[in-house]
Amino acid sequence: MSESQIHESVQTHGGLASLTDVAADDIEAIVGYWFGGADLDFLGIDRARLGTPADAHARFAKMIRSGEADQTSTAFAIRLDGALVGYTALNRYATDRNFSHWHVIRPERRAAGLSSALYPYRLKMYFDLFPLERLTHQTRTRNLGVNRMLDKYVPVAETRHEEKPDGLAAPGEFHIRYVYRTDIPGFFRRAEELCAGE
Repeated sequence: MSESQIHESVQTHGGLASLTDVAADDIEAIVGYWFGGADLDFLGIDRARLGTPADAHARFAKMIRSGEADQTSTAFAIRLDGALVGYTALNRYATDRNFSHWHVIRPERRAAGLSSALYPYRLKMYFDLFPLERLTHQTRTRNLGVNRMLDKYVPVAETRHEEKPDGLAAPGEFHIRYVYRTDIPGFFRRAEELCAGE
């Protein structure tokens, strides 16, 4: 693993999960996920927006955190005991118009509670690093796993057809959920409740 700043970490059943800056040597694995590991049909990806592997490599290289205020898209690595297992991206357009995306790129780490355990920490990281007031989760209604995870923390505000969804998605039906800066402490209380109930 390249040296990259650890923003948040939490002990999980599978090991120490952390959120760090994406490093240049992470990009190959992320691109490999999109062009070999991801079920593009299930995810509803617009292949024209995805482009070629070279396009994706260039896009993720630009998402390595620079610290510059005008960097509108930033990627962070999800690591388990130091090994890259996924990533999350934040796309910023205005203080109240921001979208996050996340993907566990190692199949054996999906549906293992990693996303749920990291959720409060991931949202805290976004709001700590950037001047956000509201963040929007835009998730396909058919993606039951992601929606079950989010249901633990954030209610669906509305369900609607999106002709131009954020990121790489093609048009379709999405659940829309909103997160505000003031919600973050409650996520940690909810995480404690969920741990107590296990």
